[in-house]
Amino acid sequence: PESPSARTIMEISATPAYFSVAVLAAVVHGLDNGLAKTPPMGYNTWYDYTGSFTESTLKDCVDEFVKFDLKSYGYSYWNLDDLWSGGRYPNGTIYADPTKFPSKSLRPLADYVHGKGLNFGAYTDRGTKQCGPGPGSQGHEVQDAETFAKWTIDYLKEDSCSAVDTPAVAFEQYGKMRDALNQTGRPIVFSLCGWHPWYAPNGSALGNLWRIGPDDVNWKGALENIDINSQLANYSGPGGWNDPCLLLSTDHEGNERVTELQSRAQFSMWSIMASPLMISGNIRNMSSYTLETYTNREVIAVDQDPLGRQGTRVFGTDLAGGGGGEGWTPATAQACNASDTRQQWLFGTKNPVTPQGTLYNPASKLLLNVGDCADTLILYDWVTNGCDNNKGFYFHFNNATTSLTADVRSTSNCAVDTGDGSQMVLKACSGRDGHKGDVTCDPQRWSLSAPLSDGSQLVTSACGRCLTTAPAKAVTPKVNIWARTLSGNRVAFVFLNVADIVVTNVVCDSACLLSAGVRPGSTFTLRDLWLHEDLGTFSGSNITVKSLPAGGGHVMLLATLR
Repeated sequence: PESPSARTIMEISATPAYFSVAVLAAVVHGLDNGLAKTPPMGYNTWYDYTGSFTESTLKDCVDEFVKFDLKSYGYSYWNLDDLWSGGRYPNGTIYADPTKFPSKSLRPLADYVHGKGLNFGAYTDRGTKQCGPGPGSQGHEVQDAETFAKWTIDYLKEDSCSAVDTPAVAFEQYGKMRDALNQTGRPIVFSLCGWHPWYAPNGSALGNLWRIGPDDVNWKGALENIDINSQLANYSGPGGWNDPCLLLSTDHEGNERVTELQSRAQFSMWSIMASPLMISGNIRNMSSYTLETYTNREVIAVDQDPLGRQGTRVFGTDLAGGGGGEGWTPATAQACNASDTRQQWLFGTKNPVTPQGTLYNPASKLLLNVGDCADTLILYDWVTNGCDNNKGFYFHFNNATTSLTADVRSTSNCAVDTGDGSQMVLKACSGRDGHKGDVTCDPQRWSLSAPLSDGSQLVTSACGRCLTTAPAKAVTPKVNIWARTLSGNRVAFVFLNVADIVVTNVVCDSACLLSAGVRPGSTFTLRDLWLHEDLGTFSGSNITVKSLPAGGGHVMLLATLR
């Protein structure tokens, strides 16, 4: 399939430029166990299975991992996450859930993984229990480390669900497990999962990688962790890496956490940030597009560059935090115009894309949605694992009261035309609640127009405005440019757009290039890493990307000094 960057043309101005290597303040070395000299790559069960697995189904997943030959691309770890443990024996030794693992041990699964030429990882928690019902390692660090070594694990993720969430306690507890793992004599990559950026300055003394933010869960979460990681580049390097969480796609039931475009954008960003690449989606039924994303050797090579320097943001501000910054478009009501395709909706069985009861705008391919099942109305692309079993996408027109209500909220909460073109909300069906103007019409009464020629309809309030995908005011595009210094006198760039509109002519000007380590004086070649095309040799003071699609559209470029 075509790259989400589309066939983007580079424009370079005439002023000569060359690339030089930007020097970081310090090179940070991780835990001295000789492991993770480049960011670990592999698979994690959590966003794929959660706890819906048995030893048999996990072995099937290993087989699919091998069938796709993912190891040849660098994915060497196959990691079991939470919900495997059954408890502790009277002597305190931990054992696996016998309903999932008949031997009550992870050793048979580890042997199976090792037999396929892969490394095996497991999971625990630094507190009294795991995030699920299993016991944590607090007070059992030495005992658990010996058990994990006996089970021949190669990678341990230690969570923080049932532990005191302060730096002093966290560092002490993670230090105990670090020492216990070292005492086993078995090389084990140690992954800290503590969800805070304050791990970064101390992480290299404790483990090989450390989570710097919350579970990414969805596109918004991925953007939040990008923003957090933008401040932490100096703390990452060979042997110890900032970890912005797992790679998202679909789970074993086909539920989509992010769009395929967003999954590819995340992969590009994780690579520019020198992040661990842990696939946590459905291995068994990957689409060809997703497989193409995860097996792009050129992008993987950026992630695995031996220099080990994390990329930095050289243009733009935080990506998360509202409106287009989350990939969301606020739903608004504006002056009706039947010829405006942004106001034309398909409802119920007329909708060709999603189930009955949804409001779909064919022009934007977005649907009306209750944002995070709260009280704001947004426009979003169809996913299959939205809040409250996807009820945020389902709406009803009440013929008796001509109100518009959502499945996710009671029928006593109605959509409101706010009157000023700002984001629509759900409020108690009082006839006025939520309106921001002094008007005599009822902003909570809505109706569907007669069908237009293509079968679509206008969704019109009693105040004479229509539901639209158009922004209420000029949208400030949420665009970033990131750059990463690589070995071999090269620099990688990602131009990323997370706004809800296409953004044109995104420029990395001379100041931007200087931030990336570019100084006047020479020439460079450019290569598009998703199109796999050489773009030519240039002398210039800027790089301009002509068009970036909405909601995760991006271009990844490799510049090489001539």
